[in-house]
Amino acid sequence: MSATRLLYRLLLLLWPPRVRRAHGRELETLFLDCLDAARRRHGAPGYARAWLSGMADALISAPRAHRQEWRTPPAHRKGRPWAERASDVLRDARFAMRSWTRERSFTLTVLATLVVCLGGNTVIFSIVRSVLLKPLPIADADRIVLVSNLYPKFGFGAAGPGVGAASVPDYFDRRRDVRSFDEVMLYRRGSVTLDAPGGADRLNVLRATPSFYALLGARTFAGRTITEQDAELGNDAKVMLSYAFWRRRYGGDASLVGRDIRLDGRPFRVVGILAAGFEYLWKDIDLWLPLSFTADQQSDASRHSNNWVMIARLKTGASVDQAQREIDALNARNEERLPQFRNLIRDGGYRTIVVPLQDDVVRDVRATLYLLWAGALFVLLIGGVNLANLFLMRSAARWRELATRYALGASVARVGRQVLTETTLLAVCGGAMGMAAGWWVLRLVAGLDLDVLPRSHEIRLDWQAAGAMLTLAAAVGVATGLIPLVRLSSVNVTDVLRDAGRSGTAGTTAGRLRRLLATAQVALAFMLLIGAALLLASFRAVLAIDPGFEPAGVVTAAINLPSSAYRDASALGQVADRLLERTRALPGVGAAGLTTTIPLGGNYSSGIILAAGSEPGGGESIVAPHLISASDGYFEAMRIPLLRGRYFDRRDTASAPPVVIVDERLARRFWPGRDAVGQRLLRPANPTGVLDLLTRGPDARSYTVIGVVANVQVTGLTPKDPPVGAYYFPYAQQPARSIVVAVRSAQDPEAIIAPLRSTLASIDRELPLYDVRTMEERLDRSLVQRRMPMVIATAFGAVALFLAAIGVYGVLAAQVTERRREIGIRMALGSSASDVFRLVMRDGARMTLLGIVVGFAGTAGMARLMAGLLYGVRPTDPVVIGGVALLLAAVALVATWLPARRAARVNPAAVLNE
Repeated sequence: MSATRLLYRLLLLLWPPRVRRAHGRELETLFLDCLDAARRRHGAPGYARAWLSGMADALISAPRAHRQEWRTPPAHRKGRPWAERASDVLRDARFAMRSWTRERSFTLTVLATLVVCLGGNTVIFSIVRSVLLKPLPIADADRIVLVSNLYPKFGFGAAGPGVGAASVPDYFDRRRDVRSFDEVMLYRRGSVTLDAPGGADRLNVLRATPSFYALLGARTFAGRTITEQDAELGNDAKVMLSYAFWRRRYGGDASLVGRDIRLDGRPFRVVGILAAGFEYLWKDIDLWLPLSFTADQQSDASRHSNNWVMIARLKTGASVDQAQREIDALNARNEERLPQFRNLIRDGGYRTIVVPLQDDVVRDVRATLYLLWAGALFVLLIGGVNLANLFLMRSAARWRELATRYALGASVARVGRQVLTETTLLAVCGGAMGMAAGWWVLRLVAGLDLDVLPRSHEIRLDWQAAGAMLTLAAAVGVATGLIPLVRLSSVNVTDVLRDAGRSGTAGTTAGRLRRLLATAQVALAFMLLIGAALLLASFRAVLAIDPGFEPAGVVTAAINLPSSAYRDASALGQVADRLLERTRALPGVGAAGLTTTIPLGGNYSSGIILAAGSEPGGGESIVAPHLISASDGYFEAMRIPLLRGRYFDRRDTASAPPVVIVDERLARRFWPGRDAVGQRLLRPANPTGVLDLLTRGPDARSYTVIGVVANVQVTGLTPKDPPVGAYYFPYAQQPARSIVVAVRSAQDPEAIIAPLRSTLASIDRELPLYDVRTMEERLDRSLVQRRMPMVIATAFGAVALFLAAIGVYGVLAAQVTERRREIGIRMALGSSASDVFRLVMRDGARMTLLGIVVGFAGTAGMARLMAGLLYGVRPTDPVVIGGVALLLAAVALVATWLPARRAARVNPAAVLNE
């Protein structure tokens, strides 16, 4: 067989099988003859043109033949019911699309409603699915648990995958004695400085025990993972690089494995490059380092020094409850063995909890996201009710047509298939457009502040979410299409034809159904608006909280002083003094200071401290407030109010008597009704464990309180745990390597950043300035988890209000149109325009009032769900409920006034002459 003949037979496959069987050989012979004639007359160009002409003819004619096949089913298809049904569906689809073009206003209204409703659902469902429903991207995610030590009476009632809540002795105990665990590991997130010829960079790192990589099933692209030998003291200068960082910083240079890089001034050997896609809970981890422990860290003296995060993998068949019982038993044995910790356990309410890691990761956002999902579904429900009303009003105009087809013998199933094809196809088209809109919105992650959510880098629209949205759209289409069919199946055709012929109305039953649906829209909108208004009122209450400082005009930046360059406290103090001296000399700088903990910075430290003269007991004397070091000038830069005493100044040097500043909350706790200035606090000079902090041994150092400052919201405006206060040491007396400089400038704070970098470089070019933010940015970021749901809920409420208004307007407008002749007769018999106006307004007011009453009843259950998300406002706040009711009533009044005015302007003479 020639190649030409073979190619054309492949081209014939485009035609329907029946055509190929009947005319295939004839078409093939004709095509080959045409090719030969073209080649004889015009040579190769003619031959090519004939080929192109034959291909074009096949591509144009074959689809036409297929359409003809389905449009007029020939006799050969008899006995093939599936083909007949497919043909009917195609005809119904073509009819539906023709009707869309005839009724463009109706079609655009339906599509716009679906785009808004399903677009919002696409966004929220994608977020909920990515954050809450999908398993964590680690091996055996359903068996990974978080193990945390809690001390609720000390203010540590909650932990998390980023909060240290386990000690090193706990790690060895639980790895050895808890039989339910297959593997146990510790880790801690941190940062290091990468020294490189091109300049120093601050990188995010995760320090973890070697068991971490076995537990998570880590694989490498090059080299190997960290092993137990790498975690031995003196052999722990090893590092693995994330795939993304390796590509970004080193351009994918595979020879890096086996070479050294310098971190915080020390050489670390690169042992491997992790495989692409390997991650834990954060996508921004650049380096992975081994954990090694000293003998002191492993001893019982370090028990309850909770500086690490512990996760474990349950054995196959083991449960969380079983692991919890084993850990409780282990804690009880340790308490008997170590009586020196009994006061701590009793006064702090110590306990250990075991929870699935996935549940704990989303603990703080689960209720918020489910609430937003419910709001999105409410919007969809309101939109669905609106669509049902639209289709009911549309079917009123087609009621005579449908009833006539029914009377002429068409079954309810056949008529129903046509109606359902129209509604479902239109709904799926709207759903696809809404899904596209949702995908576009999800790309604007920064605009939605989604980056503060856990697993935010995983948020995307995947095929499962897309399938769920299209299924939901189809369900909306089927539900809205069934409403007129239910009536058609039980209607008296004679009455319909008689009523339709006389007045063109759809009858009182359809009118009552439309009013009922509009009332349901008002009720649902009221509930959604109440939720949005409560979140808005709560957000306003949070904004009214005094943070304890003035954020305007302050820029902050973090610095880390490596031990390789700054070996002792003297060196740390000297570099701090030089930095502050040069920073204060910059143009426009009003005040500058250093601290170890900047408010709302995300890096906090707490430590037990005792009041001189008090004895531990009853849980009142032992507290662990925020422990902060601050230089002179810090309080002035932050404008933290001084209530009594004085701030730190140049007198508070390393050799000066030890002093401390406390906040008002801690002062009231330790010395209620007395002046705290002049009082003393006790803390060991060099504590090595919790026991040192609980005893007043010979090395206990006495600190004189020299000032009381206002309470500062260190962890957030609405912290999870009740704050117990804060105490501040002079930086010169308690220096640290991780510091934050705070600079108050009279000019734009952003303008001080470049001079600040230059100032630091003039002191040490190897020190990077990182986490550079204004305090207003930090304050704004701390509000995101409250602002994001408030903004989304408010948007949903606005959409619901609009849809409810459209629903009320549509029902009354249709009612006025259907009753136009009746209104004309009423006015001809003596009713005034104001009587007709009041009649329509009364109908609208009745629907609105009933909807508000039903919606108010529905808010009772919603109040319980929202109680934990609100601050400073009750779920049943009468001002919020009254304001929402007035807003909804006002909008419904406008929606009612428009058709009422049109009804009042009916000309009875013109109507009766129609």
